[in-house]
Amino acid sequence: MPQKLSQFIEAPVETVFACVADPELQKQYNPDFVQIIYPEGHDPDRVVGEKFVYHFRQGGQIQQALGETIAFEPPEHLAVRMEAGMWTVLIDYRFESVPGGAEVHLEVDTKFHSGFLRFLSGLLGMAQRKDLRRRLQTLKEFAERIAQSPMDTSE
Repeated sequence: MPQKLSQFIEAPVETVFACVADPELQKQYNPDFVQIIYPEGHDPDRVVGEKFVYHFRQGGQIQQALGETIAFEPPEHLAVRMEAGMWTVLIDYRFESVPGGAEVHLEVDTKFHSGFLRFLSGLLGMAQRKDLRRRLQTLKEFAERIAQSPMDTSE
């Protein structure tokens, strides 16, 4: 079952989008993020359909997931699909400009490839929801901080 969360952020929607879409900004607020590698090269003008390898920290080790960008419509929509061994996840961000800032709508749909993990999916879903709330709060704090600094990326 997909997890759906929303978060109001006191920052321009362009800044919030950049915080999610730009790997260099992700490194500054996401402690689990290591890097993204584009095996076929990265073309900023043709992002949809790009394949990438997402490197992240999990359990004290660096893991990787194979990914593909599904949607890229700055500053309103970013979606990726990633797969790593026992799971596939669709991560879909929608960004909305609202008075005083931006509203982020996040939907995460995880599919487990193992019967045992599917059996545990209820418990895993609760843990995932808590983790997603924490990540959105971290995004909020970071985006609001850079929106108030001279390095604002909304220009």
